[in-house]
Amino acid sequence: MRILLTNDDGYDQPGLLELENSLGERHEIWVVAPLHHCSGTSHALGLYSSMELITEGEDSRKWALEGTPTDCVKIALMEIMKDNPPDLLISGINPGSNLSNNILYSGTVAAAMEAALWNIPSIALSVQISAHGEKPLFETASNALDTLLDNDINNKIPNGTIVNVNVPGLDISEIKGWKWTRMAQFSADISFREIEPGRVFAYDRYRSLPVIDPDGTDVDAIQKHYISMTLLDVNRTSTRKPPILELTDGSH
Repeated sequence: MRILLTNDDGYDQPGLLELENSLGERHEIWVVAPLHHCSGTSHALGLYSSMELITEGEDSRKWALEGTPTDCVKIALMEIMKDNPPDLLISGINPGSNLSNNILYSGTVAAAMEAALWNIPSIALSVQISAHGEKPLFETASNALDTLLDNDINNKIPNGTIVNVNVPGLDISEIKGWKWTRMAQFSADISFREIEPGRVFAYDRYRSLPVIDPDGTDVDAIQKHYISMTLLDVNRTSTRKPPILELTDGSH
């Protein structure tokens, strides 16, 4: 299978290298990933600057782009792999979970979403870090991915969706199983630190936050030591009934 790998941490980061090493013996691996760290960039584009594309050599299938995760996917699909598109895109392995509200800010998830816009089966893969300074267990996430690939996940993801996979930061033997989940909603937000009162601010260190109605959510699954799988749709049209407004249809 031809697999495109990307991430939001950078082309030389250990989560991506874990995927290259674990998948390389059985699959044709291509890599297009950011040259620099791009966490929290969501679906941003480098619209107002040129982007250098760097490769390790003529025969290499690995590139670093001076752009965002979404830029990486776009240039992979439109330029680098336009004549031989990938069968699957995997974005990750992200060191730290992408759950609840944080899905909206994640460059890891956005890269998978971009590929799904063009009907490329896509997985965003993250592993939980339980404590500050703890080493991410990338091998656990890689083993979980192997299980999904053995189940032919690439042929089962509906067009226009991605599977957002979050793996507990535990040894594979300690994980209780798998759960299909829904995206949680935090009931509070990360606070700011005042570096200079009233003038200079920074986000406080990330911590676990309470969740509204946690049953069946991605956050709840991870807390109970299950691998969370959430099917996310690139079509953001709401299924709720729109409000009734006194508006004309433009014909009068």
